[in-house]
Amino acid sequence: MENMTMMLNLLPKDARPCPNTFIVDVTPELARTWLANNNFNRPKNSETVARYVRQIREDRWQLTHQGIARTKHGFLLDGQHRLWAIVESGVTLPMRVFINEPIENYGVIDCGKNRSNLDTVRMSEKDSTLTSAHTQTLQSMLAGRFCKTANRWTNVEMKELYEEHKIPVNFVVAQFLGCKDKRINDRTVKGVLARAHYHVPLETLTTFCSLLISNNDHIYRAPIDALIGCLTSYGDRKENTKREIYRRSELVLEAFVNNSSDVSFGRDITELFPLPGERR
Repeated sequence: MENMTMMLNLLPKDARPCPNTFIVDVTPELARTWLANNNFNRPKNSETVARYVRQIREDRWQLTHQGIARTKHGFLLDGQHRLWAIVESGVTLPMRVFINEPIENYGVIDCGKNRSNLDTVRMSEKDSTLTSAHTQTLQSMLAGRFCKTANRWTNVEMKELYEEHKIPVNFVVAQFLGCKDKRINDRTVKGVLARAHYHVPLETLTTFCSLLISNNDHIYRAPIDALIGCLTSYGDRKENTKREIYRRSELVLEAFVNNSSDVSFGRDITELFPLPGERR
């Protein structure tokens, strides 16, 4: 109550209460009804809905000032993906619902700057020194050998996952700070190395990173040079290329850990460095 009084005292005297805003427990049935009047919105984005559903089922969804907006004729102005997520998850959620919104407001909704994964992680950690290298390394580490899920994590998930894996991520990013060659300073390679942090002695991993970004001599350097040759010769970083980089990075690191120069790039492998809780 004291906090509410304090916040009200911060408002200017001419502040006006908003009579068209309600908190509604939106059931799947109600969501379907409102979606029936979704006549002029953007096309439904299934990946966005899937991310929202995942947040709901993992109990990460929170009531915020962002919700559902409808016009005076009942048309859906904003919130279709939230409603679809309620339908597909089968879960009733409290939502802020705005009614009687002017239909012309559609042209100015969602025109601001979206918060990126990095923005959210920085705010959560209260650390402005974190860079895109940290979130990109984390994404590649989480995606694993198939590389496809690297950009599908929500901001809430990334915040929690960074907290869980910040030690290996920060370690790997620090190893590549002096590397200016973007072909070698590769997020897929760093994803493998971050995973390996859970399996490989720190001294060994540090030496491997040093050899990858330098010309230092080493008895088992030959496979690392072969990997560097691949990284510098590939002309793109499409999905198939990333998978091949990931696979070769695993094989070369495995050989290095085993004090071997013998690497067969044609060998078929499963995940060599699974994250805690993952299966090989």
